[in-house]
Amino acid sequence: MKNLSIIQRFPQLQTLTKEQFPHHVLIIPDGNGRWAQQSHFPITWGHKKGADAAKQILLDLSELQEIRIVTIWGFSSDNWKRSMEEINGLFDVIHHSLNSLYSILQQKHAKLFHLGRKDRIPQSLKDEIEHMEKESEKNPGQTVCIAIDFGGEDQIRRMLEKARNLPKGTEITEETVWSLRDGEGKIPPADLLIRTAGEHRTSDIGWLNNAGTELFFIDKYFPDVTTEDIIDAILSFARRQRRFGARPAIPENHESALQ
Repeated sequence: MKNLSIIQRFPQLQTLTKEQFPHHVLIIPDGNGRWAQQSHFPITWGHKKGADAAKQILLDLSELQEIRIVTIWGFSSDNWKRSMEEINGLFDVIHHSLNSLYSILQQKHAKLFHLGRKDRIPQSLKDEIEHMEKESEKNPGQTVCIAIDFGGEDQIRRMLEKARNLPKGTEITEETVWSLRDGEGKIPPADLLIRTAGEHRTSDIGWLNNAGTELFFIDKYFPDVTTEDIIDAILSFARRQRRFGARPAIPENHESALQ
């Protein structure tokens, strides 16, 4: 099974058209700490096992070129409220995981993108992320976004700060707003948002979750989540009728129940 492609392992994917795949999949990997506590391990071990799960999922999804963007929310702006011991351990895990993941993603011609603040994370991690972004920026493959020190409210505040520096008289259009966001308008909101650990909320993910984002919740803690769980979410997405505020077309021979 290990050497089989994702299509060979999940042949149901072959029944989907390109339009049925989500263009952008966003994963909120919740439950690392609770997994560790339940298993009587240190919290950092839970983050390490979660990072291992994320790495496998990202590598598998990189084979599905119908999915153009995959985002993992690795560290929220609200996570600074945790103990510095856990925060430092989590940053170490992120740094190590990015290094091991990046070389493989490069072979797949993927590009790496960071969403969030860089001024508060460790300098070594900041330097590494900037190096990876620059080195992979022209790669034609899938975009992998790592949201680190990201939050919707913080994003709005940073956008307003950027707006102050716009030339006087700049017209505020939709394109202007997008250019002020992380990614400078290159990263659209998610089509499919997946959250683990049985939490049925999106938290402060901001503009990445918009009116057209479909939600899928997994009851497992993230270290126990596998690619199969993510494929279930994608298949569920494919079955949904996305109307974007409109009504589906009514067949000509359909007789209204109101008549």
